[in-house]
Amino acid sequence: MSLKALSLLALLLTACAHPPLQPLAADLARVMLDSGSRADMRAYRLDGDLVRQLRFPDIPPGLHELQVRYQFEVPGGTGGSDRLSEPRRRTCILGLQWEFVAGKHYRVTAYRLGWNPLGWLENETGERLVRARVIRCGLGV
Repeated sequence: MSLKALSLLALLLTACAHPPLQPLAADLARVMLDSGSRADMRAYRLDGDLVRQLRFPDIPPGLHELQVRYQFEVPGGTGGSDRLSEPRRRTCILGLQWEFVAGKHYRVTAYRLGWNPLGWLENETGERLVRARVIRCGLGV
């Protein structure tokens, strides 16, 4: 492989990588997302405002409303040839409220149980703090 091709490949791979997280400022809280390997979770709304990135920005302490967009595969229905069709994507909006503390790390975790999502907020030690409520769900992207 030529040097030019290797350089182009390296450039493409680094463009896809997430930038490393900066250290958490002492006056803010950080919320990470964890949806497992067979699902996708993204920040959706923070205090009613759309979040235009994959994760939440670091937030000031206090009561905040978080919403995440959680997408996972569900079994397909029966097809015309009596075989199960391909799995489909189900998208749900999960919401939670919490009084966040400055300098702390939190994690929103979710998984599916059949067609239904389950989610909650955890602290740094993995303790479950509050269960997320399902705001709405539907099939599709």
